[in-house]
Amino acid sequence: MSSSAMDAIVELVELSESMRQAASLLADDDPSDDAAPRRPSTFLNAVALGNVGSGKSAVLNSLIGHPVLPTGENGATRAPIVVDLQRDPGLSTKSIVLQIDSKSQQVSSSALRHSLQDRLSKATGPGRSRTDEIYLKLRTSTAPPLKLIDLPGIDQRVIDDSTINEFAGHNDAILIVVIPAMQAPEVASSRALKLARDIDPEGTRTIGVLSKIDQAASDAKTVACVQAILSNKGPRTAAEIEWVALIGQSVAIASAQSGSVGSENSLETAWRAEAESLKSILTTAPQNKLGRIALVDTIAKQIRKRMKVRLPNLLTGLQGKSQVVKDELARLGESMVQSPEGTRAVALELCREFEDKFLAHVTSGEGSGWKIVASFEGKFPDRIKQLPLDRHFDLNNVKRIVLEADGYQPYLISPEKGLKSLIKGVLEMAKEPSRLCVEEVHRVLLDIVNATANGTPGLGRYPPFKREIITIASNALDTFKSDAKKMVVALVDMERAFVPPQHFIRLVQRRMERQRREEEVKTKSSKKAQDAEQAMMNKGCS
Repeated sequence: MSSSAMDAIVELVELSESMRQAASLLADDDPSDDAAPRRPSTFLNAVALGNVGSGKSAVLNSLIGHPVLPTGENGATRAPIVVDLQRDPGLSTKSIVLQIDSKSQQVSSSALRHSLQDRLSKATGPGRSRTDEIYLKLRTSTAPPLKLIDLPGIDQRVIDDSTINEFAGHNDAILIVVIPAMQAPEVASSRALKLARDIDPEGTRTIGVLSKIDQAASDAKTVACVQAILSNKGPRTAAEIEWVALIGQSVAIASAQSGSVGSENSLETAWRAEAESLKSILTTAPQNKLGRIALVDTIAKQIRKRMKVRLPNLLTGLQGKSQVVKDELARLGESMVQSPEGTRAVALELCREFEDKFLAHVTSGEGSGWKIVASFEGKFPDRIKQLPLDRHFDLNNVKRIVLEADGYQPYLISPEKGLKSLIKGVLEMAKEPSRLCVEEVHRVLLDIVNATANGTPGLGRYPPFKREIITIASNALDTFKSDAKKMVVALVDMERAFVPPQHFIRLVQRRMERQRREEEVKTKSSKKAQDAEQAMMNKGCS
């Protein structure tokens, strides 16, 4: 690849990283923390706009350096395709690595293309309305680190204004308006160009691409129109943006992917051949606007232009953040933090602030604190109620256990021991709900730790210290969880062990007492009946 294109790619990477770090600082994130979720940035997004058959996918394939996206009549884009590119100079020019989650797999461009064709045909089958985007994350040595978005043709029914705004409405995404060279004479009435002007009235992030130049080579009028547009001498609406000319489904890609070309420099050679072919057709057009390398340079230029537009706001935000830090230092005492003792004092102050917020969450139910009470008063009792107690205390089961406890000879083993083993078995089942309750409360406390750390303003100004606080608190909670599990098991075991013989003796005593009362009632009733009968007999005799 030429040095200018390489410089443009390196610059894109540097600009992207600078923007990410600035956004992280403004949001109280730690820019150096690779594990922290990165805030999405649209500075390196490039959205292709155009009608069906305009060559959008071919232009993006040229940027990728591989014919990954389906093209032609059978490859029309029927759903948004997002290709997240990462540049890996260590790969050969013919290698493509597909990344899915944390796994990487080397694939061929034809396999990817056929897979996309299948997914597009399924995504737009009968009964389907709006289709979801298709996302690919690729690593190559040929592509700039851009996120390319291939939208369906704007004259298709599968795309509406909401879909276009979702991808192109971001105020930093580059708009690539693709118009076939044969339509250059009518460029002023291009719907894609009008749409781009509606989204980007100032034209600071719009690039025009005149594709399929080779198909217009024999039409002198069209060639003249193309050259006028490239020289900024076209209609006013077209002259306000940068234009680049491409062959389209680039000769570069076709020759680079053919089996007859084996050298690592074949792709660079093919791109140069494309530029030379364009120069032979567009003899009076500016040479720095011809070919794929010119397109990469133009994208880099537009990103720089967007940076200049956004830079004042970023600087204002960073200056405001700096003032907040200065005010905080003044509040804590600036001389304090210039010594180890001062640093410890600041750390302790932040720890107290964190502790107060954490306790507020736990004691008042603020945030997720209410879930702790819900675990004890709601889910834990429900789990206990779901235990199969009826099955264990079924009368037949109790009789069986009592009889088995007697052994081969009556009263060799007391029936109370059988009942005792039954109760112990039932209490044993309470251990699992108790452990689950501990796990649930542990998860809630971890969430509270993270919420408290994020809600403590002082910690937000010291991201490494904030991470350390979260780590220490999480480790402490892990230890508490382990201890709590042992404790609840010990409590259940204590209950299991405390089933004394007196319990069963009292049961027998109560039963005997009940039987005695019943006998007394029966005796009294019988005596009353006898007395009544005797009284009647005496009365009859008299």
